[in-house]
Amino acid sequence: MKNKDMTMAMKNSISDVLETMFFLSLDFSNDLDLLGLWDTGKDPIIAAKLNFSGPLSGYAVFYIPKKSALSITADFMGKDEQEISDDQIDGTVKEIINMIIGNTFSLYDPEAVFDLGVPELVGFHDFIKNLSDSGKRFSVVIETLENYLAFQMNITNQD
Repeated sequence: MKNKDMTMAMKNSISDVLETMFFLSLDFSNDLDLLGLWDTGKDPIIAAKLNFSGPLSGYAVFYIPKKSALSITADFMGKDEQEISDDQIDGTVKEIINMIIGNTFSLYDPEAVFDLGVPELVGFHDFIKNLSDSGKRFSVVIETLENYLAFQMNITNQD
């Protein structure tokens, strides 16, 4: 697996999904530390995890501040923020990771077949504490006009 190719596929996929589907203007910030991005006391972070298997196995996690998730959910659904429920926010975040990871693998290797799990929400602080350094980790920090988002992929093994 080529790190440069996977990182490029991730960035292209993130751009495709977030700019096209959710109309977010974004840029990538490679020099930022994932753990120091947010003040979680002011705005909780929603973390959605998606397991995958195939030629590469592992999981991906998408991190987004709740205020940003509320805003894009409202825009996506064409509703006012006051009309949006937590379930709708959670569903949008889980769909975002599903679209990003599916598109990433299609861009990385169009011939490969990957099995994607069901996206699930994970506790941000609990998840960050339990991250393992085993395997390969690819992290991308996404800067929007309002906030930072992050996407991380951990490869636990390759066929």
